[in-house]
Amino acid sequence: MRSLLYNKAFMRHAQTPLVLVFSTSYSPAIGGAEIAIEEITKRCTHLRFVILTTRGSRDVPRREQSGNILIWRLGLGLSVDKWMLPIFAFFAGRSILRRERRAILWGVMISQGSIAAYFLKLFHSRVPLVITLQEGDSEDHIERARFGLIYFFWRTILRKADSVTAISKYLARYAEKAGFEGEVEIIPNGVDENYVSQSFEGAPIELFKQELGIALGKRIILSVSRLSQKNGILDLIKAFLLLREDGINAILLLVGTGEEEQSIRAFVHKLQLEKEVIFAGNIPHNELFRYYRMSDVFVRPSHSEGLGNAFLEAMGAGIPVIATPVGGIKDFIEDGKTGIFVTPGNAKSIADGILRVLSDEMLASELREQGRELMIRKFLWVDVAKKMEDFLREQVS
Repeated sequence: MRSLLYNKAFMRHAQTPLVLVFSTSYSPAIGGAEIAIEEITKRCTHLRFVILTTRGSRDVPRREQSGNILIWRLGLGLSVDKWMLPIFAFFAGRSILRRERRAILWGVMISQGSIAAYFLKLFHSRVPLVITLQEGDSEDHIERARFGLIYFFWRTILRKADSVTAISKYLARYAEKAGFEGEVEIIPNGVDENYVSQSFEGAPIELFKQELGIALGKRIILSVSRLSQKNGILDLIKAFLLLREDGINAILLLVGTGEEEQSIRAFVHKLQLEKEVIFAGNIPHNELFRYYRMSDVFVRPSHSEGLGNAFLEAMGAGIPVIATPVGGIKDFIEDGKTGIFVTPGNAKSIADGILRVLSDEMLASELREQGRELMIRKFLWVDVAKKMEDFLREQVS
């Protein structure tokens, strides 16, 4: 432990506040919360970070260090690690707090990681506890799933938190509903600056399409998503079938995996759409840009959404976005200006929205321009990280 935390590189900045980050999963796992932690911490040079998370697999190292960031993966490298994380992270956190005078507990999402942060707060009442809400589940799921245990921890942890940030107005309101009595700071997720500055046109796009087996002239409908019921993937496939029946020459490209993948594949097989629906699987995050840029439209007809990183990335990459007016999506999509709204669970509405974009180049151009401009103004990671860094530093000032 001493060699991990107190080597020369880390101690060089010992007067800098230390942030203990509690996250149930982290890289190489990829999701909105994991991306946010990585993008924010690497830009916050006036803080030190120790990320306490699950190991989950024996193929990943237990400990890594990069500058002012230490990653400590706890557990045996098995799937059960996340259920043991409250215990492992609690004792790891206690050993760190005994040595640090200026520290912050930062729980990202209310899950096993934040449970450990909560118990540490009970033993170290003077150490600020900050909770960041990143959840994309519906209110009904939060309140009823697992026999109400999820909502119990929401209420318990939020009542103990000193400060709360949320990635959307929707989650900020829900924090108040769940019992947090202070003012919630809204700090959204963001888009890498490279997404709005890179060029990826001409021959490279066509070559990449050929690599994926996409014929020239095919329009590409892209969805980057966990393959789950909440993200409306079956609704999207039904909408795609309607477009095919109307003679639209397109393919549906699905990037991501998830708990519903097998049933979704079976549904595609039943509709005889195997040649038109491409399952790309998990793509490394740093390779997603070209998937966005080669596509004609991005669609994710979610039933619930905390914010939605993939929407922001698609808009930053400059492709039109189609979404549903649920959760935090309303923070960045203005219907007909920065995106198109469709009705959740309604295949006809989704198909009409896609057709509207594919058949109207003037509208598509307006959506690309306005969406990208919004990302530059409000959603670049460099600006988001600065806001979070200032917020965290205020907790120990």
